[in-house]
Amino acid sequence: MPEWSEPLLPAGSTTKGTSESSLLHSHLPVDVRNQWYAIGLSNDLPKAKVGQVGAAASAPMASSLLGDPLVLWRDLSGKAYCVADKCPHRSAPLSLGKVNGDTGHVECIYHGWQIDGVSGKVVEIPAMMEGKAIPSNAKVQVYPIFEQDGVIYIWPGNPENARGAALPPRDMTDSGMPLAEASSGFAMSFMCLDLPIDHALMVENLLDPAHIPFAHEGTIGNRKKIEKLHMTVTKTANGFRGSVKEGYYNGFEAPCNIVLHTPPIPGKMDMYQYIGCTPTAPGQMRMIYRVYRNFATWAEKIPPLRRIFENMSKKIIFQDYQLLLGQQMRLREGALAWNSTIQVDCLPLAYRRYWQRSFGKKTDGPWWRGWDGKMEIEDLEKIGSWDKEFDCNGCAVPKKPHHPQNVLEIPGTVTQPLRPTAPTPWWRWWVPPLAAALLATALSRKVSF
Repeated sequence: MPEWSEPLLPAGSTTKGTSESSLLHSHLPVDVRNQWYAIGLSNDLPKAKVGQVGAAASAPMASSLLGDPLVLWRDLSGKAYCVADKCPHRSAPLSLGKVNGDTGHVECIYHGWQIDGVSGKVVEIPAMMEGKAIPSNAKVQVYPIFEQDGVIYIWPGNPENARGAALPPRDMTDSGMPLAEASSGFAMSFMCLDLPIDHALMVENLLDPAHIPFAHEGTIGNRKKIEKLHMTVTKTANGFRGSVKEGYYNGFEAPCNIVLHTPPIPGKMDMYQYIGCTPTAPGQMRMIYRVYRNFATWAEKIPPLRRIFENMSKKIIFQDYQLLLGQQMRLREGALAWNSTIQVDCLPLAYRRYWQRSFGKKTDGPWWRGWDGKMEIEDLEKIGSWDKEFDCNGCAVPKKPHHPQNVLEIPGTVTQPLRPTAPTPWWRWWVPPLAAALLATALSRKVSF
């Protein structure tokens, strides 16, 4: 990635609890390896199938964090584990294997070696003769793991440091009520997406309220409601947040988490969004998205209505996806991420300063450097989602990544826009839910008789 300039806090923004010239990020920890990261959803990691081995057994889940290849699985009791995705025998990815239904250990697809998730040691080698000892170096790195509110968290740093560290905070309302509890009165929707976008670009995008009327036109954006935005910024214990309207805010929590409070009708309807923008590798991220609302909660009991809310969230995310892909291409071509700035840019600029001190370190950065330690930091910048295609003249051009869950993409038609040219008519949104509601009413009356 190109060198980042050090932009000043834009004129016209104001801060509470700090002078305008101070750095909003100065209190944040920069050792980003020794922190917790959301890596997946609890529901996406099934429990091992008792007695089932081989092809019938459950598969582990592959992922990566700061470039570290990871494999996650659950044992027979449902307990989750995470180790380095590298068999200590021949370095085959353990994620290609299975979870043995007799032992609950992850089993390598190559030679059937089984690894214990607690110690990371190999505990079973099918081809080894009786009386022989398992090699002492037959072990892999174990990553501390923690589950909370339907989210799986991983600690990529020193495991000893995780013991006394604070656990990830719960998703909560401003009053301190946990949102995932049934008594909260909020319906929840979770989503996990792998995106070919550098996590820093997504964080900056989510801290920017000024792009909503334009990038999200046709969903939550409306050009007719454009306003002059004055940003008020406050520090939080582990981040900062900014508000352009009372009751609404965009918040950042280190190392890569976003909190959005966007009540549709303050005092009557409320909505919180918690978004983990986890850096899986340079140029790639995993989004762990949770949205909570206290209106239309009855729709969760009707699958067609629930899917409408989920598809709307996905559509909004992929409106950002299309523009961030283009921005990332320009950065790979040598463009600057920031040129001119205005007052409402203070939040993403504060994050960029934090990024420079943490993820953006050139000599002692947090990124994985390869199993043998020989990979140079410059090589990491070449690892990412941008493969090569060739045009009619034989010239290499960046390949446009396709995401299977992108509801806006039209595969095979490169010249078509990634988003609709006009908003969907309002009545099309309400035909399915109205039909479902009428059907549910009819069925309930029939049962009552």
